[in-house]
Amino acid sequence: MSLNISNTSSSCFINCSLFDNPNVNAILCKGGIIKKIGLSHEIAGDKIIDLQGGVVYPGFTDSHLHLLELGKSLKTLDLRNSSDPKQILDILQQKIKNLNKDEWLHGWGWDQNNWENPGYPHKIMLDSVSLDVPICLKRIDGHAAWVNSKALKIAGITKTSTIPRGGKLLRDDEGELSGILIDNAMELLNPVIPKTSIEEKKTAILDALPYLNRLGITSIHDAGTDFETLEILKQLINEKLLTISVYAMLTDDPETYEKYLTSGPFIEKSGSLTIKSLKLYLDGALGSRGAALLSSYNDDPENCGLILLDTEKTIEKVSKFNTAGFQVCLHCIGDRANRIGLDIFEKGGNKSLRNRIEHAQIIHPDDLNRFSKLGVIPSMQPIHCTSDMSWIKNRLGTRDKNSYKWGSLLRSGTIIPGGSDAPIESPSPIEGIYAAVTRKNSSGFPKDGWQSSQCLSVDQAIQMYTEWPAHASFQENFRGKIKPGFRADFSVLSQNLSSIHSEEILSTKVLFTIVNGKLVYSS
Repeated sequence: MSLNISNTSSSCFINCSLFDNPNVNAILCKGGIIKKIGLSHEIAGDKIIDLQGGVVYPGFTDSHLHLLELGKSLKTLDLRNSSDPKQILDILQQKIKNLNKDEWLHGWGWDQNNWENPGYPHKIMLDSVSLDVPICLKRIDGHAAWVNSKALKIAGITKTSTIPRGGKLLRDDEGELSGILIDNAMELLNPVIPKTSIEEKKTAILDALPYLNRLGITSIHDAGTDFETLEILKQLINEKLLTISVYAMLTDDPETYEKYLTSGPFIEKSGSLTIKSLKLYLDGALGSRGAALLSSYNDDPENCGLILLDTEKTIEKVSKFNTAGFQVCLHCIGDRANRIGLDIFEKGGNKSLRNRIEHAQIIHPDDLNRFSKLGVIPSMQPIHCTSDMSWIKNRLGTRDKNSYKWGSLLRSGTIIPGGSDAPIESPSPIEGIYAAVTRKNSSGFPKDGWQSSQCLSVDQAIQMYTEWPAHASFQENFRGKIKPGFRADFSVLSQNLSSIHSEEILSTKVLFTIVNGKLVYSS
């Protein structure tokens, strides 16, 4: 694919070095494309931009991020730092004072694994805040909701409600609904929760863009884009307001995908929006015990997790979309889900469509080599490992050794595009690279890295956010490298990640972010 970018003025970026070539200090770009790389006294442009000694990397790509949800999270009640339910209740008591009549109280980010008592909370706790205002708090992974009695009543959810396939309504010791809805059970709330308007969606996306640019992000793979969001993205391109490129995964909703299934993949002329993939959810999440395991949870012996889709129908859907030229991206976290996902692609997939498994967190050793053999790309988020490592053994027992197998997957012959799953985790590529290289948290724990044999080299970690996402989105011919003919997307850092100790990676600053040859962020 070739790019058609209308901007014809040239820009020369000087006083810099390339991450892989310190002897070069200038880059000439025209029409959003790299034209020449060399020395500043040899290159002239219509506009000179001084990068102040920064180190230039190919623009960082987040291979798995939820753009709309990220934007919404910036203004939604954030509960990620709560250390216990009481702290959350205190926050809600203050927030509820400012609600309008008939308004829901929404929040997100709670994680019972971070509490002294890591059991699920109960609706009675939220009832103590209000019996009149409906309260809905999403878990940090988005795979569970904690609601009060009012929310259950409005939605008509009772002990006899029919639960959608792939969902659970948790009950307490007395058999009463506890107010925890797992995975597809949350669909029971959809008819009554106020919908986000198009204007609100556009505002949320516009809020997310500068945040991402500050982190050095020039491109994302949006893991589930609905029809309205696609139309907003097209509008932002026309208004010249979209400061990242978006590789969109269609949501599993006929109203979203039918048009594109008929017309085929959509590639905007400048490469700023590509619609060539479909996102499906095969299982839930590990933190909420919805990830599908081959055997039961170590801390929940009666539970093996949830499979959210019918396997035979999913094989048919994969074949249908691959035939129409669309990649399929299948959410699989547990080892059972990953095995079934690989089976689905083996039976229904076309290897040339570069089908993906999103997350691929827990993989049975018998399935490791199947990714490379089948041409299935494991799209993974390094920061999930360092977030989960403190409690994952409680979930899996000795099977924790089968999780986050980056090194083993690479050695088997596949690539691993990296991402964050934001807003669940921080979308900072620098934090992701640090996690991939060290397998430590921000405090440097554990000292030698968690299961350090799976650590990546700095060069491999950089590829996770540059070259490998480009290949995973069919863009390797114009994105992910700094070379003539490639898109002029750069992330400019304060230091060369390959020249410092791994412990210093987190101290690296983003100095500039350039998208399509234009400066979209400067520190």
